[in-house]
This record gives sequence, structure tokens and C-alpha cells, in this order.
Amino acid sequence: MDREERLFSMFDASGFGLEVGPSYNPLLPKSKYRVETIDHADAATLRKKYHDNASQIEEVDYVSDGGGMLDTIGQAARYDFIVASHVIEHMTDVVRFLQDCEQLLKPGGTLVLAVPDKRYCFDALRPISTVGQALQAHAESWTRHPPSIQYDSEAYAVHTKSGAIVWIEPDMEDLKLMRSPQAGKRVVDALSGDYRDAHGWVFTPTSFRYLIKTLQGLGYINLGEVAFYKHPGLQPGMHEFYVSLSKGAPPIADDDLELLKTVQEEIREIAPRREPQPAPAHLSEELEAAKKRIRELEVAQAAMLGSNSWRITASLRSLKNLLVGFRPRQAP
Repeated sequence: MDREERLFSMFDASGFGLEVGPSYNPLLPKSKYRVETIDHADAATLRKKYHDNASQIEEVDYVSDGGGMLDTIGQAARYDFIVASHVIEHMTDVVRFLQDCEQLLKPGGTLVLAVPDKRYCFDALRPISTVGQALQAHAESWTRHPPSIQYDSEAYAVHTKSGAIVWIEPDMEDLKLMRSPQAGKRVVDALSGDYRDAHGWVFTPTSFRYLIKTLQGLGYINLGEVAFYKHPGLQPGMHEFYVSLSKGAPPIADDDLELLKTVQEEIREIAPRREPQPAPAHLSEELEAAKKRIRELEVAQAAMLGSNSWRITASLRSLKNLLVGFRPRQAP
């Protein structure tokens, strides 16, 4: 399956749905699907911001600048499905976002998420977000990203040496910092209270699954995992994974400790530096054979140099070298 097929396999698109943050690249264009949209700005503002892709931007039904979606839309149990591609990481209060989606869905409705995998994108050097941080944002009712997140998203951002912000290589050999600590400080100093976008949340596939399981187990949400997919091996799409959640679905069965161990394994799958590649087997065999032959020749040479005949014939070798180097002068 390609990306679109994979996402559409996770829900029934024939119902009435909501796409969150489609911006200039809607997964569910209104010409084909019965959907409403919610975004951080109206269509006119988005077309100005993304002028190169203005023709793809559709009218926005609801505008939210960091507040709750349920309050903005104003009607619970409205949608059969909600789709949010690369959205949840931008939310100021990730717990409230999940709660709002749960309230906006009809019974049996599905929330489908495409989430960036921090290991293969510009968040690669940032630490993973924890459940505790999500609970703090919810307890304090964040509607703006705090200075800590604004600084980290600016000063820790990386790209490849060619400028790519996503990749599939399992190492950091080709990465460069986008900006400096001073740039991060300038962002923090310039915060005015207006909404400023950032990646507030940073996940690996399993750290996100652990977040959902824990929030469900603690009673913050009643959404459970229905389907989960991450790309195997090195292939396009490694920078994201896909999850579908539904009200009343059972909790993830995996043990908490095993999930947390898997998170650490995922982090260790990415090497800080590119490891030297071993030579092919046949070349290694040839190299070892050559080394062995050199050692044999060194032994033979040492034995010859130490022999009586080598010392006795030294004067003759000198005379030979002299004669070999001699060339008679040509007649004019």
C-alpha cells in the first residue's frame, strides 16, 4: 500500500468526517468526501502563507488558534471519523486534543493519526515527550507552547547536509543544526502571547503507543488502539507512523515495562555515526591470504639475510650492481 491507501484502510471514509489541519494538502478534499475542516487560520490567510500551493487550499469551516476543538465546533458526537495528519504534535494540550476528538466522534467513530517519527525528521536530536509532560500541559490548560518548547523546537532542529528535513538513513552522520542557541533565545525573547506554532510533542512509534495506553489506563481518555502501522526497513515514509483509535477499544495488551524498553531500543536503532561497512566475504578472504603470504615472505627474507651465503656473496652483488649501472659512452 502507498501512504494514502494505508491511511484509508484504517477507517470508513463514506461517512461524515472532520479533517484537522489539512492546510494546503488535504487528504480528504471536499469535492470527493463529506467533510468539514478545522485549521489554525482561515483560507485567505492560509493562501497567503502558502502562496505556492494556494490553489490546493479549501475553505476552512472552523478556525482554532490553540484552544479546544469541541468548544470551537460546538457539537458533540458529530463525526463518523476524524483524520489528523501531522497535527497532534503541534497541539498545545495533547490530552485535551484527544478528549475533544473522543467527544466529537459518534459511538464507534474512528480517529486516524499520521504522526512524525522523531528519529527520521528535524526533531531527531530532541528528547522524547513523556506522559508527565502531557499531564502538566493538561493540568495547566496550555493554549500556547511555553518558552521551553519554543526554544527546543528552534535550537535543536536539524536537517541533512542537502537540506532535507526527513530521511530514511538509520544514523546521524549527515545531519547539521539548522539554527544556533542564539536563534532559540531570540524566539523566546520575542514571544508576545500570540499563538506561535511549534512541534510541542516528540514521539517514536512506541512512545506514542505508551502515551495512549497510559492516558486510557489513567482514565483521561476512553480511546483505544484499533490499528497501528510503522514502516519496516529503510523505505520512504520512515519519518511517520499511523494509528487509528476508537471509543471503547480495549487497551494495548503490551506490558508497560516492555513498551518502555522498546522505546529505548527504537532510540538505539539510530547510530550517532555511520558505522564502517564490512568488506564483502570474498574480499576479506583474499585480504587474509595476501597478509599470510606477506608474513611468509618476511620470514623467508629474514632467514636469507641471516645466512652465511648472503654475507659471502655481498661483494659479488655490489660488483653486479656496479656493472648493471654502467653504460658505455656512445661515439660522437
